[in-house]
Amino acid sequence: MDAARDPGLQPERTALAWRRTIMSAIVADILIWRGWFHALEAPAGSGPVDGGLFAAGHSAQVVGMGLCAVVACVTTLVLVVCAVARIRMLHAGVGVLEHSAHIAVPALMVRSASAAIVALALAAMGALALGF
Repeated sequence: MDAARDPGLQPERTALAWRRTIMSAIVADILIWRGWFHALEAPAGSGPVDGGLFAAGHSAQVVGMGLCAVVACVTTLVLVVCAVARIRMLHAGVGVLEHSAHIAVPALMVRSASAAIVALALAAMGALALGF
């Protein structure tokens, strides 16, 4: 019994879920970048200056917050790439798929998205720790 596959609303539900995930990541990015900009505005003499990375007068807090901001931005870009690839994969194959195994999520995409979420969470926790 080989019935035709009815994809239902799976592509739309998946697209909405990815959009919510990316929106959450963007909000986290904005808050981290905001914290970094506030750290940059702090008086130059408020942190230790010992040469090297801190030669320009930036404290360890500013450098740490900048690192968190860059990690947050990169992880959000990885999530956007994964989302676009998955949504295209679902929309391209909806009409021609006969079996649900053809739309299985590639392992690399799952690992990349998972690593990006974990890295974003760590960057957010680091930014919180440095900000307070």
